[in-house]
Amino acid sequence: MTTMDKHKKDLKVLEAAHHAWVALASARERRRRYLRYTYGDQWSDVTRDRFGNLTTEGELFADGGRAPVTNNLIRRMVKAVVGRYRMDSSAARAAEDDGLGQWRRFNALDELDARSFEEFLISGMAIHHVWAARRPAGAGIWVDAVSPDRFFISGTGDFRGTDTEMVGRLLDMSFSELVMRFGRCDRRRTAWLGELYGSLPAAPDGIIVAPSASGAVTDFFHAPDGRCRVVEVWTLECRARLKCHDVQTATLWVGPAEKEADVLRENRRRRREGRPQIAMKRSIDVVWHCRMFAPDGTVLDEYDSPLPTGCHPFAVKLYPLVDGDVHSLVEDVIDQQRHVNRLLSVMDRMLSSAAKGVLLFPEGCKFPDYTWEEVARRWADPGGVIPYRAPRAGEAEPHQVVTPMADLGVHQLLQTQIAMFEDVSGVSRSFMGKAGSGNVGAERYSMEVENASVAVGDLLKTFSHFTGVRDALMLRWLQAYPEFGQDLLNSN
Repeated sequence: MTTMDKHKKDLKVLEAAHHAWVALASARERRRRYLRYTYGDQWSDVTRDRFGNLTTEGELFADGGRAPVTNNLIRRMVKAVVGRYRMDSSAARAAEDDGLGQWRRFNALDELDARSFEEFLISGMAIHHVWAARRPAGAGIWVDAVSPDRFFISGTGDFRGTDTEMVGRLLDMSFSELVMRFGRCDRRRTAWLGELYGSLPAAPDGIIVAPSASGAVTDFFHAPDGRCRVVEVWTLECRARLKCHDVQTATLWVGPAEKEADVLRENRRRRREGRPQIAMKRSIDVVWHCRMFAPDGTVLDEYDSPLPTGCHPFAVKLYPLVDGDVHSLVEDVIDQQRHVNRLLSVMDRMLSSAAKGVLLFPEGCKFPDYTWEEVARRWADPGGVIPYRAPRAGEAEPHQVVTPMADLGVHQLLQTQIAMFEDVSGVSRSFMGKAGSGNVGAERYSMEVENASVAVGDLLKTFSHFTGVRDALMLRWLQAYPEFGQDLLNSN
């Protein structure tokens, strides 16, 4: 393959990665909305006013002179489920011995998994990148959480991920880190990297940057100011391999197909000398290949997977992945959260507009020496006395008006929506640790808590499967680089 052909092939790989990124634009936009709702910004959905102009729901509600009210039930739900997960996972890990205890402490996996599970509840996506590396914090098997905003994957329909053919992420690094990773301790290459990132176009020639679902231009090729964008792309590729068995040295080795001529030459020499020849067989193997791209399509580095099984370093779980789509727990309860906020805002408006202790004082009953300010002051004072003239015939005496709020069923509707929120999410009062009634025994309460966990049991088990895949990746790295395990033991 010529250099030009290789560059065209690499550019097609980057273009396919960009298409995979664009395909996830709607999932990223939904995730940002779910994040807003989870952390309290629940009135920013775009709508139209009565004139047809675009505005946010909060601004539309505030036009009536009242601030919108928020009661964040979603955050309470997420914290309850994460807390339950941490309790269950701590007990499970205390009882298991899988040889990864030191690496769990090295990566602070208890905390990392809790935050990844929170992301999983909000977006339905959990992504970890597992790699053996030497970093300033130490050399070892590193586990990094990957934000869904920086992740892309080829169209996958299998919830196990067996049909995935491309996976990758966007990296933003300082120029110093860029030189450390790709400079190869070479001054000329370091200068070349400086020139490359100092004059990059917006995107490679021939690749059209598609807008996201929100209308904004995608930032696939752009990094924040002062950072260097690197696109890490893993593709599933075929390799022609040569499997050889050398009886003379009792070795079995696998090499590239280009070595066939060397093996044939060696066999001719051995045949002349009467020695055993090397048994040779061609095969086609599937391997994950990594390319590190600069935004203009330049390949900074590339290599096959160093793992014994040849797999990529990502552990990915998309939930529930029905017809290739993702639906999170937070998505299920957003409508109930919106109705709760609206009902609370209606109740707040009704309370603020109702008359509360208004004094009706006929003008003919007021003494001339008294000002209205004096009447209002004495009325507000505890034990105050307000002298007044006897009303004339047909006039009413001064009296206070307290208007009860009209019972329009708002309170009942609010209680119904909160109950529906718990029913839809499966996070009931028992699940959150709230006490039941006084006549409920301990055994029955424990049974209620256990039954309440059934509704979110699928989420907990699915995420446990994800962490199991991640742990298997860590073990594969330890098999490939056992010296990292020894380094960690020596450092302790």
